[in-house]
Amino acid sequence: MAGDLTIKRTFDVPAIATSDGTLYLSPYFHRSPVFAAAGYDWFICYYPDSLYDHDGIDLCLHLNSSQGARANISSGVSLLDPTGSLPPLNLVVPSPLLNFDSDDADRRMVTHWVPKSMLTEEPAKRYYLHERGSLMFEWTITVLPEMMAPMLIPMLMPMPMPKLPATDVTPPLPKPMPLPVPEPEKLLMPIPEPMPKTPATDVAPTPKVPVATDPAPAPKVPAPDVTFSVWGELFQAHKAILSMVSPVFKAELSSSEAAATAVIEVNGMRPDVFEALLCYMYTSTLPAATTDEAMCDLLAAADRYDVEGLKVVCERKLSKMVDVDNVADMLALADDVRSRMIEDACIQFMVNSGRMKDVVESRGYQRLRMKHPSVLVNVLEKYILFSTSLYKS
Repeated sequence: MAGDLTIKRTFDVPAIATSDGTLYLSPYFHRSPVFAAAGYDWFICYYPDSLYDHDGIDLCLHLNSSQGARANISSGVSLLDPTGSLPPLNLVVPSPLLNFDSDDADRRMVTHWVPKSMLTEEPAKRYYLHERGSLMFEWTITVLPEMMAPMLIPMLMPMPMPKLPATDVTPPLPKPMPLPVPEPEKLLMPIPEPMPKTPATDVAPTPKVPVATDPAPAPKVPAPDVTFSVWGELFQAHKAILSMVSPVFKAELSSSEAAATAVIEVNGMRPDVFEALLCYMYTSTLPAATTDEAMCDLLAAADRYDVEGLKVVCERKLSKMVDVDNVADMLALADDVRSRMIEDACIQFMVNSGRMKDVVESRGYQRLRMKHPSVLVNVLEKYILFSTSLYKS
């Protein structure tokens, strides 16, 4: 149609293929960077377990623009071959016209459901490239003029944030000391137990007749293939799992420097924090012994290695721990890791508690003035905004 504008945006979802050809998608939530299209800001989210059916995934397109943003679009999703040898594989045909409205919580996103079997079986398996370690999705967005909006627009079902397990009831990660090794059923790469060799004899052994009630043998845990040293304490892990969860680990472990190093040194982090980081990357939970005091360091570790799910867990917990003694330090931390959630929690505390004078007189506030002077300008503006809103209400 005349006046239409079509934008194509690629989005990688980590995946791994085993030696027998089995393809596994990342079990973690992923979010794309914000991108511009037709004068609006958007981002894409991948949810490994669909809200509608756990045998599928959800791919969500979010409108991220400010108040008053409205767009009429049609969207579809395809799978791309990174080499360009195969044509795009259509996963979701272009949708009917959808109306996005940033002022309406029900119209800020569209969710496309894709069966997992469609991505892990033929022909989709041919679109996986070992060198990339991911599947490349292409989201096609067609923006139509405002005058072409239909009278009736289907309501969009809002997609919740990914479910995060409670950290105070989860069992500690099973591990042979000192390395956390995941339970076999949590591994992404099941390897069958090799058949025992039968010694040669003059008489052929009687073959064992399988019994229908015999339990299936437990999969063998692959041997760790990378070792880290944190303050002299050694931790072993699996490159494939770390690379799937963390793009930073993926880049570091694929470098020629890492390949030539027997033990990788990790500086600026305590061993207990690194152990908790590994625990989350393997199991999507934290050790039961993780303390509130360790959350700040764990958030810094999650930001350092770009483990998005862990960052959200830490942000939510720290946002509930703000008090007059730590609010200034929390603001400094929020600036270091670019956490809007913690920053807003600190400002709301200062407004609602009525203890701004105590905050200004605290030692943490003096440190904030010296090391993060630019933060104070932003905090002051938001403090006035929050205070004005509170007064009007």
